[in-house]
Amino acid sequence: MPIAIRRILVLCEGNHCRSPLAEALLRRALGPVSDVRSAGLRALVGEPAHEETQRQGVELGLDLSAHRGRQVTLDLAKRADLILVMDRAQKAACEALAPSVRGRVFLLGQWLSPDRPEIPDPIRRSAEDHRRIGDHIQGAIQTWLPRLARRNP
Repeated sequence: MPIAIRRILVLCEGNHCRSPLAEALLRRALGPVSDVRSAGLRALVGEPAHEETQRQGVELGLDLSAHRGRQVTLDLAKRADLILVMDRAQKAACEALAPSVRGRVFLLGQWLSPDRPEIPDPIRRSAEDHRRIGDHIQGAIQTWLPRLARRNP
């Protein structure tokens, strides 16, 4: 029987662009059966989501206005059943922070084509880049949903 995945943590660098969007998309898709949170490895603690991220959220029917940046902690990582990161460096940093989470840390783009598993940081890039990266995040989440549904009866 598959292991239930109820607590999902999404990480990026600042918890300002990528992870807030991914968190909101996963929360909407999975509903109340899952506890989805986001944090940053070098978070902009207390800061709202980037304005382009908020704008894209509105276009997708998501309200990110209440989001505030949070720093990942050892406790937060250890509580997660699944940790999704944006790139390989973040995977290594997360596993170094909490070695006991090895085996639960995956790239958000894990199931995308082999040439696109990492999701680049849109910070200090154009609005079009933010949109393209947001689309990349949406596509990556779509690849996770069937896998998560099989694990969560």
